[in-house]
Amino acid sequence: MQGTDRSPRKNRQLKFDFPETGHTLDTLAVTDANRTAISLLKRWPDWRTAAFCLVGEKRSGLTTAAQAWCDLSGGSLLSAKALGKLSHKKISALAEAPVAIDRADKVENDDNLLSLINLSASHGGTLLLTGRQPPARWRARLPDLQSRLSAMTLLELGPPDDEMLRIRLRAAMKRRYLKLPEAVEDYVIMRLERSYAAIESFVKELHELSDEREVTIPLAREILDEMDGTRPLFED
Repeated sequence: MQGTDRSPRKNRQLKFDFPETGHTLDTLAVTDANRTAISLLKRWPDWRTAAFCLVGEKRSGLTTAAQAWCDLSGGSLLSAKALGKLSHKKISALAEAPVAIDRADKVENDDNLLSLINLSASHGGTLLLTGRQPPARWRARLPDLQSRLSAMTLLELGPPDDEMLRIRLRAAMKRRYLKLPEAVEDYVIMRLERSYAAIESFVKELHELSDEREVTIPLAREILDEMDGTRPLFED
């Protein structure tokens, strides 16, 4: 694919049911947890293959990253449901330019996904799929689709490291107009499960209790103890 013109084409960018986040690839928080993936997304014109898959756990920011990539590349962002409803003609038109499918692991119309992958390659387009798991583990009905998914290059938004955990914890607190005292924040960072969903669960519980109780280490410990061994409340 070297030498292929991947410059964004005018009047092609579309968004299907995705609100603006205000983020670009330059404003997203970057740590060792996601540095490689974000760097490669920024260098999309240099991709040597037509399609990549971005994977990450719940609340890891897959949709935000895909939207930021589309804003940079001039691409279109579609949900799995929207892709399933498109005609072959529309898929062919989309495939001529950058396009991202959010939560492509939930696509039920295998024929449309296979067509998009094939047409992106033949038209010189660029395709970004996002999903919870590597595409080789998706349940594709068509053998040809399974083969293409299994061969797809992976980018990963990894579990939060300490730096990302602190950044995302502060962001979640800010959204709820809360602030952790430094000592409490350090306590939580050392003990909170390393997952994005756990961050949201912790802040939700803290918000519900903070009107009646002071934000202290004992309160944080109580919430963490209640969360221990339970599934996070939030799913992206």
